[in-house]
Amino acid sequence: MYDKLILAIPHSVREILTVWQDQSVQSDADKWTDWQTDKIFSILHPQVEVVIGQISRYDCDLERLENDPLEAVGRGILYTTSQSGAIRTLDDQTSSALKEHWKAYRHKLVKAIEPASLIIDCHSFPEEISDVDICIGYNQDESKPSDEIIGMIKSHFESCSYTVGVNFPYANAIAPQSSIPYHSVMIEINKKLYFNELELTSKPYAYKIHHQ
Repeated sequence: MYDKLILAIPHSVREILTVWQDQSVQSDADKWTDWQTDKIFSILHPQVEVVIGQISRYDCDLERLENDPLEAVGRGILYTTSQSGAIRTLDDQTSSALKEHWKAYRHKLVKAIEPASLIIDCHSFPEEISDVDICIGYNQDESKPSDEIIGMIKSHFESCSYTVGVNFPYANAIAPQSSIPYHSVMIEINKKLYFNELELTSKPYAYKIHHQ
């Protein structure tokens, strides 16, 4: 099946380092940070490598593509507009420095890839997005795992009594360029399962998600 799992966790950092002109970006970060996914997904195992982003998506979005379609609304690799409409202006020097985080994250992912590797793209999403508990996403290209693998992942979560959406409410999975073939799948957890979005605190039973 797979000899190595690579856990890609890009959005678990909340603290914003750069200056935004409107502090409504703080509410955006509260909502769209993948709170505690570094703890929920991370495991210690000789066949597992964990790659955790070290910067908020409101400084540099490590998941975005170069020339990403979301550039059109100001949310490419370096956001200039937040979901609420907050504005950020970046000079060339700052942009270049921030982009190095994106390059470093991608480099770590590519370096981790070995023959028979599966990247698991680890995220969470706000409860208001969907009632689905777990979202499984994949690309329609050579990085897509087999239907059998996708079915196994779906069946596992369903056996834990979770509802599962496949490429819903989100689709696709991170797929950096590599000379070594590999597969990639996204797993997104509904925050309602482990996190109080009003108080920004873990629910008492959040630890159960990690063990499942």
